[in-house]
Amino acid sequence: MKLDEIGKTINEEGLIDVLNNFKYSMRQIYLVVDENGNAVNDIASMIDENQYLHINGNHIELVQPRAYRLERVKQEVQLQLRFLKHQLATHGFKLWPLAADENSSMTISIQLPEQLFLELYQRKFKQYKIDYYDFRNQIYLKLAQGFELSQPLLTYLTGSSLAFFNDFDGRTRRSTLTFDLLNGIQDFQPDFRAVKSYLGTKNALGKVAFEGQFDHQQGITALTLRKLDFNPDSQLGIGLNILNLIDVMVGYFLMSEGVANDQLMAQVKASRELDLKVAAASPFRKIDEMAEFKSLIDNLNHFAVDFNYGENWNGTVEAIKAKLEDGMQTLAARLLREQGSQSLLKFLLAKTYAGTTKGQSSKLSANSMRILQAAFEAGMDYQVIDNGQDIVEINGHYVWNGLQSDLDQAVTAKLWDNKELAKQLVGNLAIQIQPSWKIATVDQAIRLYPMIKEKAVVLKNANGHSDAHGILYRMAPSKKEFVESVGVMLKQTSQVLIEQVSTGSTYQALILNGKVASLIERVPENVVGDGRKTLKQLIENKKFELGRNERKTLMMQGLTLDQVIPRGIQVLLRYDSFTGSHFQSVDALNDADQTYIQLLEKIATQLQMRDGFIDMIFSNIYQPYSEEHPELVAFLGAHASGAFQPHEKMALNQQRDVAAEVVAQFK
Repeated sequence: MKLDEIGKTINEEGLIDVLNNFKYSMRQIYLVVDENGNAVNDIASMIDENQYLHINGNHIELVQPRAYRLERVKQEVQLQLRFLKHQLATHGFKLWPLAADENSSMTISIQLPEQLFLELYQRKFKQYKIDYYDFRNQIYLKLAQGFELSQPLLTYLTGSSLAFFNDFDGRTRRSTLTFDLLNGIQDFQPDFRAVKSYLGTKNALGKVAFEGQFDHQQGITALTLRKLDFNPDSQLGIGLNILNLIDVMVGYFLMSEGVANDQLMAQVKASRELDLKVAAASPFRKIDEMAEFKSLIDNLNHFAVDFNYGENWNGTVEAIKAKLEDGMQTLAARLLREQGSQSLLKFLLAKTYAGTTKGQSSKLSANSMRILQAAFEAGMDYQVIDNGQDIVEINGHYVWNGLQSDLDQAVTAKLWDNKELAKQLVGNLAIQIQPSWKIATVDQAIRLYPMIKEKAVVLKNANGHSDAHGILYRMAPSKKEFVESVGVMLKQTSQVLIEQVSTGSTYQALILNGKVASLIERVPENVVGDGRKTLKQLIENKKFELGRNERKTLMMQGLTLDQVIPRGIQVLLRYDSFTGSHFQSVDALNDADQTYIQLLEKIATQLQMRDGFIDMIFSNIYQPYSEEHPELVAFLGAHASGAFQPHEKMALNQQRDVAAEVVAQFK
């Protein structure tokens, strides 16, 4: 696999974490049937439309209002389908499990993170004098080319809309949905060589399309894969392996060399002809041309291994290879085999009932599931915040166990202590979120190391405050150092959070009644030389005891305890200023530009924090912050509790009476 200039820039500039941050949303249009398989024509009189449900005749569209990362979207769609089936069942209705006609199908929308475009443009492509929105559009066009040429593979793997409602010619096709679509536009060939040429033909859509305004104010905002078949065996409407495959394909098409423009249109034409052939074929028929896609699967596999897509991919690639080797293993062929002597209609009706009664795995309590179901039917905003802790969000309010809400701040405090969740909650704001990984075993640390081996990283307690056992590596650690440090931390905590280091200084804001009451810069523990004393004597004068991490920090700087430190030279004993370590605090409230105070208060609002602490990295508190430069700030974490002392007694004899301000709220 060869990386193109975009792929090389992503790899060389340390932007690989973007591969975990593609966002997806799904729209599913189902035919609604009664217990006999007859289409229901009066859905709207019994079910109200809302932001999740759109009704059109005897079809119902299930919509995701927001896009999420892959694992999150799997959870959201599974819950939505469960809630919709439950709602329909109260009226005796079912979702037909296949794409029964041209009006029923699935669409997947793919969004790349805006931060990726900004980083690539600023670091590399701005120098070519290309307009920013033209640059974004070209990247989406590159993805579209890859997916357009891969449609026969997706049809082969997902085809399941077996004809029976309108089976006029008596043939059983792998995908009637794709066949009807391509048959209707077989003389139309969109020009994917440039955005401008595509816009001239975009009205006759195929299976790959764009979302957006195509102008210099917004541009292309997402890529969509249209007219996908349903998988009646999946709780997501489409197979998990297919979602995993699409996710890897996005990364691969983004970073690898595409097809040369002078060859592209011929390949698009050949791809559409093959896609029509695959869709029209009997599910049991072997398609010789599918062997061409084995090299693509091999390339995708190499890419996924090189960029650490994880264990989900291993199962996915084996399942896909098996289907390419044996056409009898494809979804359409398997459905016909399972049908046996039953009519296709009876077989699929039985599968519809089975799909309704299958249970979904969830750690949420029955209380939480009940209130989520009610929120779905009412069209209210909702999301699962923490499956394990049984916390959900309904219309902006956190609810624990379906009963206790964020009116008691103990609920939100549970969320802030989970650093990954806190980052998700502030993810909508234009600030940098450090790439991070959570690990619980030394084996996981060994597997993670290839992803961080060239990065400056910090190791923290993943749950609650980080303490003196945490360590920051300003230079990328060796594998031995990294694994040893993780092992030491796992003796103190059940999970370790690994974060990529951002440049800048660490600050902590104290929030009272939603406002910033104090802002301090946390300066790591240090000593200053006088030209006479050794480093050991300077440390002893401060009555400071060196620990493992302090000794490691001195070693990283090439310093020994018997060295005399020149006058005025500061020696850091730690690179970090974790809560449990010694650090100096310097008042920054009056020095910081007001834009940072406003940002901190926005974060507090997003976290529903009335009182608490927010930890940040600011590159330069004197330079105004703006959303156009999210790299100036990075969110570290939030806490419900913490020590007042660093905010009350600071360096340079600065003092503040925090306790008095807290008491004043209750007067």
